Amino acid sequence: MKRLHWIACAVALGGFLFGFDSGVISGCEEAIQAEYALSPFWHGLVVSGALIGTIFGALAAGSLCDRWGRRPTLMLMGWLFLISAAGCAASPCHALWGPQVLGWMRFIGGIAIGGVSVAVPMYIAEIAPPDERGRLVLANQFCIVIGIVVSYVSNYCIARWVPLSAGVKWRAMLGAECLPVIAYMLALLTVPESPHQARADAGVPLFTRRNLRPLLLCFTVAFFSQLSGVNAVNYYAPRIFRMIFGEGSELVALAGTIGVGAVNLVFTVLAFFTIDRFGRRPLLISGCAAMVAMHALIAWQVSLGTACNRALAVCGVFGFIAAVAFSASAVIWVFISEIFPPDVRAKGQGFGSFVHWTMCMLVTWAFPVLAARAGTLAFAFFAAMMFVELLWAVFFMPETRGTSIGG
Repeated sequence: MKRLHWIACAVALGGFLFGFDSGVISGCEEAIQAEYALSPFWHGLVVSGALIGTIFGALAAGSLCDRWGRRPTLMLMGWLFLISAAGCAASPCHALWGPQVLGWMRFIGGIAIGGVSVAVPMYIAEIAPPDERGRLVLANQFCIVIGIVVSYVSNYCIARWVPLSAGVKWRAMLGAECLPVIAYMLALLTVPESPHQARADAGVPLFTRRNLRPLLLCFTVAFFSQLSGVNAVNYYAPRIFRMIFGEGSELVALAGTIGVGAVNLVFTVLAFFTIDRFGRRPLLISGCAAMVAMHALIAWQVSLGTACNRALAVCGVFGFIAAVAFSASAVIWVFISEIFPPDVRAKGQGFGSFVHWTMCMLVTWAFPVLAARAGTLAFAFFAAMMFVELLWAVFFMPETRGTSIGG
């Protein structure tokens, strides 16, 4: 059993890189915009370059897992993470070529994120016994959150104590990812191939009548997971805190992102201990109800401008992160890994990741524009979407706790 847990943890380090890469950009995005004088549209595109890559990574990973195996696919993603982190750190200062190089390097990192979002939870689900599957797959989400927290702390430490210019600091923030990437690739050398790989069949089609129900369930949970606004907060947390605290609060905003990461971590741990006890559906229902309330609170306070009650607004941000960590972020990868037949599981996981990352890219690209024009509207929209997901979870979502995934 200790060997099983070690394998799950080693593979889940891919989730750590997923989280680090997703969170690290929050401390860099405004310095990038300032250095390259990017408009909100082009700024959103450069920041979401990684998210565009995730779409391609998610599309390719299912087939790669079936043809090459889960472990070689994960190793390939490690190399892509390394190329991306080193390339971002070496982005030129040139106003024309700099954003292009940075965008392409972020795109390559995004391919890796999309790939591990498919292969990691699938691998862990395939090696886990049914009574531990929720917790072990959630180890991936736990590592994602740890990665986000570590990226926030790394950004803060570099911003606070490293005596470098602003242009060098943001490059150092992005380049710091090289260290955990190397550790992850070394850990992968100690794990075997998934026992289900021998039964995989790359020729079995996913889009058939037999798979219609799991496809619809997969699409819905992945679609709404990003309309919660979770990655709008993860990517633009410092900007959101400056909307609350006003200009001149850069270090306060970076410190606030550490608080976001800490709350995310605590409630992910809570989900870890409850997802196999209470099930996937109760977590999502309770979390959606809380997210509606928290987004409404943020929208109300942001709409007040300088009369905003900062304590209430920050409670709204932290409350939302707590709710999404306990529910949608915990449930999505577990749920998707359980609903497909074994012969199309890799393709199904890839489809779910494709939907998830497509929505994430659109939300992240659009958020700076929405926030600049009407910050209240963005949070009101997220609240409305979570109300719709609440209705879906109550009336249509099945429970998958303890079911056999076969194969």
